Amino acid sequence: MPASYVPSATYAPSTPSQSGTVVSGTTVGDTTIASLWTRHEALKTVEADKNSLIEEILFRYEFLSDQLKKECEDHDREREYNRQSQRSIKELEDRIRRMKAFMERDPFILVLIDGDGMIFQDDLLQEGESGGRKAAHSLHAEVSEYIQTIESGLPSDVKIVTRVYANVTGLAETCIRAGIVDKASAIDDFVRGFTRGKNLFDFVDVGPGKDRADDKLTETFKLYLYDFHCHHILFGCSHDNGYARLLEEYTTDQGFVSRITLLEGVPFEKELVTLPFMTKKFENLFRSQITPFAPPGLGTTPLYGNPISNQAFPLRPTKEPSTPTLATTWAAAVQKPAPSPSLTPAAPLKATTASTLALTPTAILHNRKGQRVDPAVRNYDKEEVSRVKRLKMCNVHFLRRDCPFGSACTHRHDYKPTATELQTLRLVARMAPCDYGSACQDVKCIYGHVCPAPQKKGMGGKGCIFGETCKFPMELHGIDLEVVRFTKV
Repeated sequence: MPASYVPSATYAPSTPSQSGTVVSGTTVGDTTIASLWTRHEALKTVEADKNSLIEEILFRYEFLSDQLKKECEDHDREREYNRQSQRSIKELEDRIRRMKAFMERDPFILVLIDGDGMIFQDDLLQEGESGGRKAAHSLHAEVSEYIQTIESGLPSDVKIVTRVYANVTGLAETCIRAGIVDKASAIDDFVRGFTRGKNLFDFVDVGPGKDRADDKLTETFKLYLYDFHCHHILFGCSHDNGYARLLEEYTTDQGFVSRITLLEGVPFEKELVTLPFMTKKFENLFRSQITPFAPPGLGTTPLYGNPISNQAFPLRPTKEPSTPTLATTWAAAVQKPAPSPSLTPAAPLKATTASTLALTPTAILHNRKGQRVDPAVRNYDKEEVSRVKRLKMCNVHFLRRDCPFGSACTHRHDYKPTATELQTLRLVARMAPCDYGSACQDVKCIYGHVCPAPQKKGMGGKGCIFGETCKFPMELHGIDLEVVRFTKV
């Protein structure tokens, strides 16, 4: 310290003792000391607040730094994810574009026809191969025009694939019997011409046998219904109720309903009429009436014998019927070959009628025109018929013993009917017309081949008491019930 410096009395250093006296320097009052201590304590509080603030700032900085680090990491991850997503989206869009182009590359329309019932017009069949080619070209043109009215976005030259399944030999035989063609080769030529008429058209011969065409049509229908290249299916099956089982599976899905059109040849069977699908009729291509023909297997040799009473009697010989009988599908006649008649010699006896002759299910009765006549059943009893109907017995099970539905059948199989109830049940079954009418060759057939209703004289049309509302077609009314022969199977 410089020699010239002399501390003032106020700020002269001093050392307090335990007794409160100043050891050296100028004496300072107690008030001044207390003030200093107060100021010191105030400064300590300020320092503490300052330190606390600094610590809080540091902690907060540290927290925010961690948060910033996490956010930066998340941002980097999201940015990378976004880049990957953009790449994936682009790849998916490219894939969708390629798939869409692939799906739209070869659209086609499928036409499926059951040739056992959808028969082409007579003039086309008679022209042979040229008629087949005409049928193919006409069908292609009709379908193309129809599709443009119901499908948008399809090219005008959309491909049309057609499959016709039928028993060609049976078709030829029936057309000959019906007088449509003179020889079987005309039908073979027609089939060949149809197949050659368009590259994607095929007339497939499934050969003889029950349901062969049905099975192929069913499986082909199921296969193409889920093919995205197939934009629409035209299904020709108006003659057969059996296809209703197949089509009913798709009635609840509008996507399927909008892709199916039912083609009409002969009028739709009742179970097909109620389905929600679109319908179309090509009148210049397919017959609107079922093909008429004389029943096969009815020779000119008279048949003799009563298989029930074993009482021999001659029945009046008849000629092969030249006039077509019931209109029916040719497939009905060719599903199976006609059984060979069993001939029994007979002694002279007056011809009888169906009302007086009861036959076992081993024989088929025929009148002089070769039409099938039903054997007699018990007299109609309205109350008994109503009672038997309420029992809901399965006709096929009790009368044929071959119900195809088995345990899934909705009608009773467990009931034990009496002989009288069975007779009434047979009468009830006869109230429904057989699809093959008087040409039916099924010896076990339980349905009616002749309208059982009483005739009403002086009435036009069908001529029975039900008139035009009768379920039986015109061909099954007014049939001669006089039995002149029977076919024993």
